[in-house]
Amino acid sequence: MAALLVAVVAACRGSEPSRGEVPGHGSPVPAAAEPHTDDLAALQRYEEERRRRTDFAALPDATSALGSNPYQLQPIGDGSVLVGILRGAGAVVLIDRRGRELARATAPPSPTALAVDRSGRILVGGTGSGAIAMYRADGASSLVRTGELAIAGAWTVRALATGPGDWVYAADQRTGALTALELTRAGRAAHERRIDRCRSPIQLAVVAGWLVADCVAEHSLLAYALDPRGAPIDVAPVRMSIDGPFWSVAAASSGDRALVAAGGIEDHPLERQSGGFGYIDSFLYLYELPRARGEPARRIAAVNLGAAGVVTPKWVRLELTDGGGAVVRTAGYATASLVTLTWPTVTADAAPAVESRRFAPGTTDWSPAAGGGAEVAASPLLDGWVVTGPGGGAPVIAPAAPASGTPQRSTESRVGEALFFTTLMSPWNRSDGKLSRFTCETCHFEAYGDGRVHFTGRGTVHSATKPLRGLFNNRPHFTRALDRTMARMVHAEFRVANRWSGRDPWFSLAAADFPWLAVVDGVPATMSPMYLRRSFMSFLMDLTFEPNQAVRGRERFSAREREGAGLFRERCASCHRARTITEEPASEVPFDRWERLVFSTQGPIVWASAEYQKTGIEPYVHQEGARTTSLRRAYQKYPYFTNGSARSLDEIVERAAWANGRFFHDHAPTSGHPGRFSAEQRAALVAFLELL
Repeated sequence: MAALLVAVVAACRGSEPSRGEVPGHGSPVPAAAEPHTDDLAALQRYEEERRRRTDFAALPDATSALGSNPYQLQPIGDGSVLVGILRGAGAVVLIDRRGRELARATAPPSPTALAVDRSGRILVGGTGSGAIAMYRADGASSLVRTGELAIAGAWTVRALATGPGDWVYAADQRTGALTALELTRAGRAAHERRIDRCRSPIQLAVVAGWLVADCVAEHSLLAYALDPRGAPIDVAPVRMSIDGPFWSVAAASSGDRALVAAGGIEDHPLERQSGGFGYIDSFLYLYELPRARGEPARRIAAVNLGAAGVVTPKWVRLELTDGGGAVVRTAGYATASLVTLTWPTVTADAAPAVESRRFAPGTTDWSPAAGGGAEVAASPLLDGWVVTGPGGGAPVIAPAAPASGTPQRSTESRVGEALFFTTLMSPWNRSDGKLSRFTCETCHFEAYGDGRVHFTGRGTVHSATKPLRGLFNNRPHFTRALDRTMARMVHAEFRVANRWSGRDPWFSLAAADFPWLAVVDGVPATMSPMYLRRSFMSFLMDLTFEPNQAVRGRERFSAREREGAGLFRERCASCHRARTITEEPASEVPFDRWERLVFSTQGPIVWASAEYQKTGIEPYVHQEGARTTSLRRAYQKYPYFTNGSARSLDEIVERAAWANGRFFHDHAPTSGHPGRFSAEQRAALVAFLELL
């Protein structure tokens, strides 16, 4: 047992510092200090040495490179055993309430979705397949795969939920499709109905009479009416929206009252003035769904979770109590606190009582204590199951084994992952007005974008958030291209993250002040400024993209895709270069090799260049235009263009034009009869872009 379970901390002392706490050895100064020239030069030497040793045409994809990544869990039977999914290991597992693995089976690629129906059937889906795998648990020691259910037209199964009767609901994150399936006892689809589409649905919740979808890039929760059997009713959804993403959703009902709880970003435009990030705190929202058709939902509460020490909550639990009260539990992925919010009576003017206790960061799902057993949570960040006694107490991490043959990650990369996804990069930030607790994921959900277009603080320039994956071979960084190296970019991120903290960004941290780091072998007692930056760089170097679902199991272009590749070479490749290293012309891939690399698991071509271009996407972020954006995994970059003005790949291609030897993405001259793609050519080009 001692070998299996790693105690986070004996007495759970200290975690993320609150407003008055000062961890580590940084010293408060009024302005940001610059590193010594020799320090920055050393970081740049490290970067160049890693680049020399890296084959960018054969980088591992993100499927398993970042650990086992426990992601979801559900109790089965009497609750003493849970079923969970390991996103990085591609596995579905049975565990006990101490986090010990009892059985394992292969899951669909990149599993993210888990549900257990009323018959005990286990349903699993993932972002690498459009099919639902079905399992049964034979006791506590065996998992048997009983079948597979393909969803028509689906690319992914990001989320699953079960409803009344035998209805199952699935969300396809790539196409946005929400589908309802009524299953037979044998696990076949007696009925399949398309409900709707939204932008990037990531979670589903079912409550009496409603299916609620969290559409992260649409910044909305959409509630769809269900009949008493669970079948969708063909009426417009009820929309609940904020100025940014929701990261989690739950629902519950009592009598004829249905409530929705959601964790999300502050409902305020992000502010980038004065070189910092303003109004990006995490909030808990509580809504009441309408009791009559045609009426809107009513927001009952918006609670600043950042002030309670909770940042980026990715799971939330809601219970309604006798007498009209409610209890919400949630935890921050970025912070090591679990909070309970209690409303004795749920009314718009009632403030909740807030209780906080020490927890572990990086959790995406949680199961309350059952049958005298412990609470259990899934932590992709810590690659383990977080086990806490029924009455609270110190959390313990039970490691989840990665897939066989998975390379060992470096300590620096794991610390860098914590710097990216937790508040470790700026632990002194506070929540006060526009001041907010910082983590990269506030604007880059799972290191992708979040559908926002924010004011940059420069002139009238607005900018869409972009993925932070694939940066290693995509220099110079970002559309203004001011950071020529990753070493420079990483130091700039520390400076921006700490802009409002009143701290020098060139700081050290004591590992003892963040006891959950004890699960990472080899972390030094004092993490120096150089160590922190090098760790962040190491993680970004490991942070690749997931495989493109469109190429899985394929080796050749279709006729339409091949036509699109030819059009791309003719009209687009002079800027969006077919290189494996953006700023190195020698890495350009000849056209006859495109097909092989496009259909490889890594999809390593960057489809970018280092030069500025003026293509009509205004206002320009730089006086010379904007650096050519990478088109790798173009389908994940919504909304499109630097200013976020395009809403689909089709719109990008439709707006394209060329005249007088120049290419325009927008604002092409009206004189001179500019050339444009025909409808057939647009369809071919989009088909090719979907593969990148």
